[in-house]
Amino acid sequence: MITEVVADAGPITLIATDPVQTYATEELRPYADSPARLAADTLDVLALTPSDAGALGGNWRELPVEEIRELRRHKNLTAHLERLLGHLQPGPTRDQLRLWTETLQPLP
Repeated sequence: MITEVVADAGPITLIATDPVQTYATEELRPYADSPARLAADTLDVLALTPSDAGALGGNWRELPVEEIRELRRHKNLTAHLERLLGHLQPGPTRDQLRLWTETLQPLP
């Protein structure tokens, strides 16, 4: 199943070839026409700031398991940001997400 939609910054193509991809496509469809909505929702679910995550990520092996899980959760929730940034208009949301992309490397 291939669906192409056009967002403000250009086309976004959603492709699903197996049940998992189909589920993901159906779940992400509301965001296909609104990268800004996906960006805002991503920021809303993050409990840490980029600077807090970066500070913890530098020595994550020494942290309690619960904190390591939280850092990993943040890394997973922000894994799509590199691709998303190109679809966003310049502004504070994009700037905040760019900070997250710079923070991801040391996280578990």
